[in-house]
Amino acid sequence: MQRITCVLIVLTTPLLLTADTDDDVRKELKALQGKWKMVAGEVAGKPFPKDEVPVFTFVIGAEGKSTGKTPQGEMKSTITVNPKKNPKTIENLHESGEEKGKKQYGIYKLEGDKFTVCMTRAGSAEADRPKDFTTKDTTNVVFVFERVKEDKKP
Repeated sequence: MQRITCVLIVLTTPLLLTADTDDDVRKELKALQGKWKMVAGEVAGKPFPKDEVPVFTFVIGAEGKSTGKTPQGEMKSTITVNPKKNPKTIENLHESGEEKGKKQYGIYKLEGDKFTVCMTRAGSAEADRPKDFTTKDTTNVVFVFERVKEDKKP
């Protein structure tokens, strides 16, 4: 009986750890859901001038289904996150447009209604994932988003 108990513990421990991780991912994706407007950014170690921040919104839906919108069009993607890593990691799989099928690897932080992401270019290797939120001497880009508060209709 003791052997069976030990075997069951060994076999079920990975399942329990996976369930815990899945729950953390679901909670994190829920916290990220909504509409985000780009308010700042950085490339090549230099911040975007305030008057040159691109018009870009990013809408994150259930299970990471996302839509990026610019005046030129929109792009569909799916994001995945790992909130257990330090810094937290994010991947963006493009599902439409010129980058369809390509991934971007990044890190992020969520501080209230501020969402900061540092990403590789689409098609980069996972090994190129940023280690911090700087872009100097890299091809990475930092995006700073603020949550868009939707007007409540009566």
